[in-house]
Amino acid sequence: MTDPAAQDLDGSERTTRAADASVPTGDDGPTSTGSLDEPGADGDPDAPPVPLPPGASFGPMRMPSKAFLVAALGVALAVGVVIVAGQALFVFAIGVALSFFLVPVVDRLEAHGVPRIAAAILVVAICVVVTLVVLIGGTLILLEQGVAFLRAVPSYIATLRADYEAMDLPTYVTDPVDQLVATVHDVLASANWVVVGLGVVQGFLGIIGTLFAFMLLPFFTFYLLKDQPRMHRNFYRQVPEPWKPDVSFMANTFTADFAQYFKAELLVGSIMGVSVAIGMTLIGMVVGGPLGSFALLLGLIAFVMELLPQIGPIISYVPALLIALTISPLAVALVSVFYFIAFNIEGSVLVPTFEGRMISFSGATVLVLITIGFALGGIIGAIVALPVAAIIRDLFAHFFQKAQRESIVLPGSTAPAG
Repeated sequence: MTDPAAQDLDGSERTTRAADASVPTGDDGPTSTGSLDEPGADGDPDAPPVPLPPGASFGPMRMPSKAFLVAALGVALAVGVVIVAGQALFVFAIGVALSFFLVPVVDRLEAHGVPRIAAAILVVAICVVVTLVVLIGGTLILLEQGVAFLRAVPSYIATLRADYEAMDLPTYVTDPVDQLVATVHDVLASANWVVVGLGVVQGFLGIIGTLFAFMLLPFFTFYLLKDQPRMHRNFYRQVPEPWKPDVSFMANTFTADFAQYFKAELLVGSIMGVSVAIGMTLIGMVVGGPLGSFALLLGLIAFVMELLPQIGPIISYVPALLIALTISPLAVALVSVFYFIAFNIEGSVLVPTFEGRMISFSGATVLVLITIGFALGGIIGAIVALPVAAIIRDLFAHFFQKAQRESIVLPGSTAPAG
């Protein structure tokens, strides 16, 4: 009869593959005296490939147990429900994400003698107050500077068109530009503004419905914070003992990657937003014009666009450049130099410092991941694309390396049973 404690996450039996004492066997399966189990290599995407001992080979693949198949079916059903009801569950997903940040705070307060219910209420209340302050401040900026900017856009475009026509450029440059402008003008002229107005009303009603849904968020977050220890105990009580190390690794990877990524993004975004607001104010004092009047709006745009890696900061540069183009060549030069320096500081100092090696993707990979995320989940998918990809990468590395170690058959050893 098989000992239940001698099964892996897939439920198949572990076997002793070493015929001598030089290949010890532990709780996590047999290990070799080579470099197959070097500390820190498991799950590390930056670790070098683990070399195989001379003469080693892989044993036959083992079939998963019934328990593993049932668990996989349950996970697949849960993922399917989340995908189908994703829009309805969005608010609750935000509550779960917030709990990643807030549970340690509540735990610390409880450790200092504060009852957990009181600690959860206090933390949620502070979050609600901070959120309201941020939303009210952002709304005021949008109403005061955002509306003024939108109203000024036609005059900016008219100014740019007048400057463009005065340049007397060659026809191979002016013809494509004139065609683009004519196309945009035709689209705007032929737009059905009744349909546009109905769309705006529908969007407004959708926002109202979302606001009502968000009213449930503080209560949902409170119950998560209050009941987290009991939920944690009940969950791990149902996990089979041999699976607990792997389940714990998956949970820790998920929470750590998500929490670290968005903490870093909020911090980097805040630094960039404040820097842009201050920089545009100073440049506006030098060159004059409306640049300084929209400094807070440009800072808010830089903060929000930081959630989109690589392309977000470039998007935040566009409105500042548009305003600078209507002022003077000096304004264009100063704004461009400022954003160029800010982008380089963000990419070479802020991101490596606060995100570390977690999101260690190349620039091309980041663009591909953001595109895939946007195609699958819109703007939210683009925002969460990198942490989700990092979680998948880390979990794959962990389980692939584990499977590799446990499938190794050393020379003279008995091959694992199929």
